[in-house]
Amino acid sequence: MTRDRCALCGERVGDRRCPALDKSLCSLCCGSHRGKVVRCPSDCTYGRQAEERLREKRAQDLERAWALWYHNLASAGSEGLWPHVEFLAEALATLLHRGLATDPEVEGALRHLDQVLSPVVLVSTPPSPLGRALAEEGLLPLVKEGKVDREKLRKVARALSDWLAAYRSDDPLRFVRGLLGLFPPRPQQPQGLIVRPPGTA
Repeated sequence: MTRDRCALCGERVGDRRCPALDKSLCSLCCGSHRGKVVRCPSDCTYGRQAEERLREKRAQDLERAWALWYHNLASAGSEGLWPHVEFLAEALATLLHRGLATDPEVEGALRHLDQVLSPVVLVSTPPSPLGRALAEEGLLPLVKEGKVDREKLRKVARALSDWLAAYRSDDPLRFVRGLLGLFPPRPQQPQGLIVRPPGTA
């Protein structure tokens, strides 16, 4: 029995069925064209496995970068901010598991959070959906209830957005994938931003 040739290169044997094209692809074309030439559905096994591997790799990169950042904070006597960094990162990851955003969009959401926490009212452009979800719908209620310190959260939002601006690369999902790898999705939970403020169990 002859096997189909890859629908993209026409050279190698198509050893996997592409659900987007409903044709056989070779593993090389599947990997190199995934999400570029081919719009992969979310239920594609190959795409999901590749994304999981990439998130694991990016999570390791992010852990190394954050270890260096923590060392720098500790050297400056600011290691007390780190629980707030982790708190904010987990809040972001919770939102990103519901709807993926890019690193620049995350940076914009952090800058919006910094702005709305400022005691000075500034005229600004409307926030992105991620910025609104993070600030107005997620963290501001916790600040108003006294569960999160406004000034520490603002300082951390600014520090994380500045750090992210330096960390970003030509991969627009470098930070996002790392964050999603470090904070995997929790079991099903009701809608809303459910995070633990720093210092709570």
